[in-house]
Parts: sequence; structure tokens; C-alpha cells
Amino acid sequence: MGDLAGADRAAALRLREAFLDAGFTADGLLTMLGSSAYAALGRGEGVPARRALQDRHGADAELARLFVLGDDVERSDAARHLPLDDLLTLGLVGGGATLRSLVDVRPYGESDTDWYVVSDHGPDSAGRDVEEVAVDHVLGVGGASLTLARITPRAEVGRALDLGTGCGVQALHLGRHARSVVATDRNRRALRLAAITAALSGQEWDLREGSLFEPVGAETFDLVVSNPPFVISPGHRYTYRDAGLPADDLGRLLVQQAPARLDDGGTAVVLANWLHVRGADWRDRVASWVEGTGCDAWVAQREVQDPAEYVGLWLRDAGGHRDDAEARAEYERRYAQWLDELRAMDAEGIGFGWVVLHRGGTYGAQGPRVEDVAPAPRLPRGDEVASLVAARAGWASWDAFALLDSRPRRVPGLRLVAEERTDGVGVLGAVPSRVGLVDGWRRDVLLDTIGVELVRCFDGATTLSAAVGSVAAAYAVDPDDVLPGALLAVRGLVEDGLLTLG
Repeated sequence: MGDLAGADRAAALRLREAFLDAGFTADGLLTMLGSSAYAALGRGEGVPARRALQDRHGADAELARLFVLGDDVERSDAARHLPLDDLLTLGLVGGGATLRSLVDVRPYGESDTDWYVVSDHGPDSAGRDVEEVAVDHVLGVGGASLTLARITPRAEVGRALDLGTGCGVQALHLGRHARSVVATDRNRRALRLAAITAALSGQEWDLREGSLFEPVGAETFDLVVSNPPFVISPGHRYTYRDAGLPADDLGRLLVQQAPARLDDGGTAVVLANWLHVRGADWRDRVASWVEGTGCDAWVAQREVQDPAEYVGLWLRDAGGHRDDAEARAEYERRYAQWLDELRAMDAEGIGFGWVVLHRGGTYGAQGPRVEDVAPAPRLPRGDEVASLVAARAGWASWDAFALLDSRPRRVPGLRLVAEERTDGVGVLGAVPSRVGLVDGWRRDVLLDTIGVELVRCFDGATTLSAAVGSVAAAYAVDPDDVLPGALLAVRGLVEDGLLTLG
């Protein structure tokens, strides 16, 4: 598909300069609207922002009215303050005496850069009455895209692939730490808007049309990310949401096909939904996706919804639930059909999470790590995900004998909590001790008494073998009885980012 050509690209570059000069940025919007009105926009509520802008004029206010609030703007006002010809050239606005935005142009970025994400207006857009999104609807920045952006490792890489780029959110982040970015989508409209996103944000990507890995053939990458149309739905109604594949086959296919597109040492991070099937453990189902891939794998489940909650969420997401009788009847028909499909799959629930694959280290010899991270206090950052991946890959050089000679070290910020509590009759007793990180993303790990003493020994100078001997002597037990638990504990604590090995 390629980048924008000729006049379109020139128009986009001029618009970027105009947006920046006007202060039409994420920080600029926050300053102009105030924190309360700015937060209300995230809930689809435009009234506080309109009140904040009612006495303001100028390029920043007109841009906010057009693209953030979706309000009509007099053409004469737009021509006075904005590069109107460039907005029209790119198809961002339309109309006669009054102009209306045809797409959502949203300031976005990181702390030291400003980007612009171009997408379609959705049902929850402030000031827009979108009854139901189109088949080729292009989604903007949402919860799933922000999750993927946060958990993706950000080490410098050569080539990166954003599979199913949509409006280009992940490609923007990749453009900061990858020398080249390939972004694919089967939705031609998405590629057009992604091209405008890239140009308005000062980036260039290799944009390609096609499904799954078809657009890249046998090419390989250092990093692959994907926020695909993972919703488990009947058929294919909306391109952004529905893959048109049975059940959770999209996630399975992506996970099974990604390793062949990874360079040695490469990483893939894929968002997915998976079924909780009656009588089966979801962990076993998703673990089977990575068998034979030759990759270390981490599967993390962030949330589980029951079928009715899941169906209601995604039907509302696409709109089409107006109050008139005809629309309501159609909404309820789709709802019932979807529930019937999930019942036929024996679905008790639907999980949402991610799969991280790493081609290197032990090449999957120890099996995938599959866990429910819903109780975690926050999402992991990319660097924390990278540390987990590195820890698993590093086991290739640590057999049992090497581990005995290692010198485990507590990481900075580690805290060990030992408590006593009174029971119902006032008797004081010890509760299991915990070890974790200050502001860590995981819940604290429970340790028994011997585990606590081992962690206290891990100062980076004492070998694991010596620590086992010291603790065994202190508690008058056989070191051989302490050793198996110590080996398992060290492996777990290293993967949890609480210990390092030296």
C-alpha cells in the first residue's frame, strides 16, 4: 500500500507544523480545557469541554471543536485560523458554509513527543450521533491498544512488525525504537488512515494490505506486536472486531505462525481472547497453542467475562442499540444469536490477555508459563516484560549444578514483610511472610520460614549452595531436604523479577 503520495504527504506535513504551532497537542489540550473537562472527554462527555472553549477563539480552539468535540465550525472561522486546503485535501473535513470533521484526529504521544492518531468517530465520541459503526470502521486509541503499548518491550531493534495496525497506534511506538516498521491490515481504509497518522506524526512506515502474515511472507523481524480483531463472535460483521474465524482460532493461528517470523532472539507480543470451555482448564487450552513453536512463552490472563457480559460489551461498542423499537429488536436478535453461538461452544467465560513469545534461550524446553494476572495491582511495563523474557531465556545456561554455584542477589526495591496478627480471641500468631517489590506489578509472593531465611542470605556474594547449608544448619534439618524447594524457589523468584543470578 505504501506511504502517502505527493500532494497528500505534503499536506500532512504542513498540517503537522500547523497543529504544533497552534499547541494542538495532548499537553496543550489539557492546559486549554482543564483536568476535569479533559477527563470527561475520555468518558465521551463533551459538555465540560464546550464550556471551557466557549469564549476561546484561535487555531487551537477551532481544532479542538472540530476534531475532539466533533462540532460544526463556520468555514470562515476555519479559513481564518486553519490550513483549510490541507484539511480538505486529506479528507479530514467536509461540508459547505459549515465544516464538520469526517474523522477523529486525536493528539497522542509520549512525554517527549507529539503524535496524531486518525480514526473514525465511534458511538461514544463526544458530540457525535453515530448510530452504528461501518463494516470498515477504524478504531481509535482504546483500552486494548494502550495495554499492548504498555507491555511491549522497548529495546532498540532492527525490524518491527505491527500486524493489524488499524489507525497505527502500535506503529507509532515502534517507530521510536525500531530502525524500520512494517504495518499491515486487511482493511484498506485502516491503511489510509494509518498513513495519515504516520505523516501527521512525523514518521514513515512500510504499509501493506492483507490478512494475518500474508503481507510479509517469509520475512522475519526482531519484534512483532499485534492487537488483532480477537473478539469471539458469530461471523464477520466489523473488520476491526471480527476475524470471521471459529471460536478463538485467531489467537491460536497468530501464536502458532508468529515464531516463523521471528529472528533468533526475537519477541512477539500478541493480544488475544480465549474460551473458558466447560470441563476444561483454560490454561491447558492456551498452552497447547505454543506447543512445538520452539519458543519460550508467557501467557497472562488479565480479565474474564461471562458470556452475557462479553456479548453486551461488544454490541454496545459497535453501536446500533437505539431506543426505537426496530433497532431494539435487531439488537436483541443479535444478542440472542451470539449467546447461542457461545453456548454451542460450551463457553463458560471468555478470557482476555496476552501471549509473549521469545525465540531464543531454552527454545520452549521448560514449557510455557501460563498464569492469571487479574489480581495484579497494575499492568507490567515493557521493561518488566523484557526482564521476565530474559530470565526465562537465561535458564539455558543454568542447570542444577550451575545454579548451586550461582550467587543470587535481591533486586533493589525488594521488601520482605513478616507480620503477626491476633485471632478472634486476641491470641497473637504469625502469618505467612511475603516478599515483593515496592510498586511492583505483581502481588507479593508468600514464603515459608525457610524461604524467608534463604532470601535474607541472597546478597550477591553467598552461593545458593552455601545459603542452603546455612539455613539447614540454623533449623537443624538435612540440607538435602531444603535443596529441592530452594531450587524451585530461586527459579520462581528470578522469573518474578525479585532475584538476579550472578
